[in-house]
Amino acid sequence: MARFDVTMKHGEDSLFALAHMQYDLFCTRNFIARNLLSAALILLGAYFMSRVWGIFLILYGIYLMTSTYASSNHTVRKLIAQIEASGKGYPSSRYRFEEKRIAITFHPGQKDEEELAPVSYGDLIKLGEDGKYFYLFPNPHGGYCIPKGLLNGKQKEFAAFLEEKTGQRFYRRRPSPLRRLREWMRRRAEEPEHL
Repeated sequence: MARFDVTMKHGEDSLFALAHMQYDLFCTRNFIARNLLSAALILLGAYFMSRVWGIFLILYGIYLMTSTYASSNHTVRKLIAQIEASGKGYPSSRYRFEEKRIAITFHPGQKDEEELAPVSYGDLIKLGEDGKYFYLFPNPHGGYCIPKGLLNGKQKEFAAFLEEKTGQRFYRRRPSPLRRLREWMRRRAEEPEHL
């Protein structure tokens, strides 16, 4: 019997979110190297700002600092183009979280439904979470995302269940201050005018 049963359909949003979390969890060295190189280029460019190439160093340093997910986004855009070219639409999956394993069905309820090999909780090497999804990674090359909205208010129980079964903690990505400000401004713009 499944403790949690979630059927979800991927979309652009979930594919980008999964790729970003994958980068956050498995590319720490790349992230640190990018930021150190970025800071060095900006400082070097500032020192030689009177020369044209100094300005280019600053610009390139800023690009490195602000394009953290550029490679991930490129890969996801290629995947989206392949999905749209196939004409089959975005994939859907059903995840049944049982006591000893996760049973996964690809395209549930369709004629090409496929039961994938079950994933044991011990096979999960990283867990991630953001505002919309839980992420489960059995390897650095791919993972699963579970929309929080499909857990019917049982997000805390779900997280506690997985942490207990895997012996791991969820990495929680916090939105940047700029992103929080943008979200707040978007919500304000959508609110009705107050009297």
